[in-house]
Amino acid sequence: MPKIIDYEAKRREIAAKAVTVLARDGIQEANLGKVADECGMGRTTLYQYFRNMGALIDFTLAETFERLDAQAYTLIRNSSLDPVERLRRFMRYLEGVAIIDKDRMVLVLDFLLHPRRLVPEVSFDVQERVRQLRGELELILAKAVEAGELRLADPKSMAFTLFAFIEAATVHGALYENISLDSTMRDIDVLIDGLRT
Repeated sequence: MPKIIDYEAKRREIAAKAVTVLARDGIQEANLGKVADECGMGRTTLYQYFRNMGALIDFTLAETFERLDAQAYTLIRNSSLDPVERLRRFMRYLEGVAIIDKDRMVLVLDFLLHPRRLVPEVSFDVQERVRQLRGELELILAKAVEAGELRLADPKSMAFTLFAFIEAATVHGALYENISLDSTMRDIDVLIDGLRT
């Protein structure tokens, strides 16, 4: 009897291992052969799941942002939390992803810095998805201002500032092993507390 394989689960498993290869070798040096080796399968088998490296990267980026967006929407819509607590939790989540799941975030950062130049077959628009994520942060800030909990002249500008912490955590997480989420969040909490009315 043939073994039944969950096609989507296998694609997610391959994508997770591809992230390791992409972070280790860089986007320009990574290829399907290296990913197949990391997965312990032949390249022909890998082609059953992804037609080329661009399709694999597209899938990996889409999956990354689906997770980020799902958490963002959950926090934004959580009416049991006041807006400032939503902001703290959203920042903790994004900082945690940047520090803990750093390989995925380095891939995102690569595409922010070098859109489409690295792998021409990639169609996923990382810059647009980052703009959307930053927009979700801006929405949380605007609701906190509207509720009278934060004093801000421009939620959009503050969203850029806070998002810069996440981008910096991505770079630092890639360069250094001793980045502490708790220490980083203490600093961000000081900033947020300084914005309170």
